[in-house]
Amino acid sequence: MIKKILTIEKLLEHLQVRQAITNNEIERIHAAFQKDATQTNDPLYIRIITGIGAWFAAIFVILFLGLARLIETGTGAIIIGILFFIAAIIIFRASKATFTNQLALAMAIAGNILILFGPTEISKHFSILTLVIIQAVVCAVIYPFFANAIYRFLSPLFLALLVTAWIFGKQPHHYIHILIGAETMLFGILILQKKRPDFLSPLTYSAATMLPATLLFLNLTQIHLWGMKFQTPLWISSVLIASAIIYLLINFAGGINRLREPWLILATGTSVLLGVFTTPGILVAIGLLVLGHKYEDRVLSGLAYLFLPAFIVLYYYALNVDLASKSWILAGSGLVLLAVRWIADRFLRPEETV
Repeated sequence: MIKKILTIEKLLEHLQVRQAITNNEIERIHAAFQKDATQTNDPLYIRIITGIGAWFAAIFVILFLGLARLIETGTGAIIIGILFFIAAIIIFRASKATFTNQLALAMAIAGNILILFGPTEISKHFSILTLVIIQAVVCAVIYPFFANAIYRFLSPLFLALLVTAWIFGKQPHHYIHILIGAETMLFGILILQKKRPDFLSPLTYSAATMLPATLLFLNLTQIHLWGMKFQTPLWISSVLIASAIIYLLINFAGGINRLREPWLILATGTSVLLGVFTTPGILVAIGLLVLGHKYEDRVLSGLAYLFLPAFIVLYYYALNVDLASKSWILAGSGLVLLAVRWIADRFLRPEETV
């Protein structure tokens, strides 16, 4: 008796299965099974520990090279940095074990730092803008070849950090809104791709992290923390983020032609009110919650749960009113949210909700 093997592809083509799940869910199942089988399956906490360990290893490697007088010149630092990148790519492609991954990551981080240090040493002039340009070039060149997800996540994040540091040295700090707009656009383009390549996933999560992180830094400077203050209003970023969320809702609804639907009117109005009365950080955290629920992505949901309490606390702390008024504002906000929930359950049909 010959047994027929039922594959995933044949199962998904079955009529009853096609009726039970949507085309988007079928595409997600196919994408999950088409991932590179050689990709590391280390759990998230192992990858976090690997990244932290690689940073410390890279620092000790650079200290050793400095004590050994191998990087006394900027040219030497650049050459060794390039060699480290080449070695990291070769080691990572040769083996997917956790130890070799950490070794390759440590060499890549050390190489990145050395390449940043080299031109500064050659010119004898420190400039954050020079570091921004070098990091942008390194990130663009190395990202396609070094397939380590941790480096692909950290490298763009470090670029955003350098850009923020450069903007902080400018007066006034209006460029910060251009950075926030660019981060929003990058994340939106990546997350809304129907068939996003796997190699862009670390960049997507990096963009999802750098956007609320930049806004959190902006919020911290608004309350004069550590004597710092960005000389620019928050409402510009609020308009950008509220517009992005409204576009996101319209995209999920199926186009601007469905703008008259009750649930979309309610969601759009709520986004506008949040943009007017809260901070852009709260809007971003809510947007990440929506995306995490929409795509069943625990990383996006985790980022939302991580940043949302921080933004709420900062918003509450920054209110220039007495404690009694703050309490009334919090109570009123809760009542508004409960009212929105009741309206959605009472007047909107379940199939019309997101």
